[in-house]
Amino acid sequence: MKASSDKLQKNIHLIILSLFGLLIAVFAGYYFWGGSFVPENFTRARQGSIQIAREIVSLSQESLDNLVKIEEADRNYNYKKALSMVNDELTRVQKAQQKAMELTTNLNAMVNAAAGIQPKKARNLAIEAISQQLSLISHLVLYNGGLNALLQTLNYKFSGDINSNSEEVQKIIKGMNGEADEINTLNNLFNQKMEEFDGVVK
Repeated sequence: MKASSDKLQKNIHLIILSLFGLLIAVFAGYYFWGGSFVPENFTRARQGSIQIAREIVSLSQESLDNLVKIEEADRNYNYKKALSMVNDELTRVQKAQQKAMELTTNLNAMVNAAAGIQPKKARNLAIEAISQQLSLISHLVLYNGGLNALLQTLNYKFSGDINSNSEEVQKIIKGMNGEADEINTLNNLFNQKMEEFDGVVK
């Protein structure tokens, strides 16, 4: 899990460096032709990013919903059912992590293609949208970290290895709810920027 998170953070840093390179190119005035133009590979990567981000938002919401069900099973002393659901959620964490890696790949492709976007206003909107998705990934890393820690704690509890601290569990869940809300907000901002982008390039 940590190795995957480290790789994800490295990919984010590489994309940020690419964004800086793009901004330098723009300010240096390398692109002056008129009219509207959107590279095909930008559009392709954008569609991939939209789909993956939608899946990430869905996965985070499903995890929060399932935590409620796990809590209910816990209250009813149905530890076998709770343990099974916890193990399912641990698998979901790995899936969300993989989706985050796929999203960074698409965002990197968007950055590399964004230099050819015309006009400048559309290019700037594309850069802003990409930045929103980078922030989404950063919050997803925090969300997955909190979820993984919580699930491991619950796994130990339902396996009979430890007695969990309910206050600590609630604290983790509260933090995860905040990160999930931020993920959803950032994805909405990305979509809003892309709608503005479409209005400019039409």
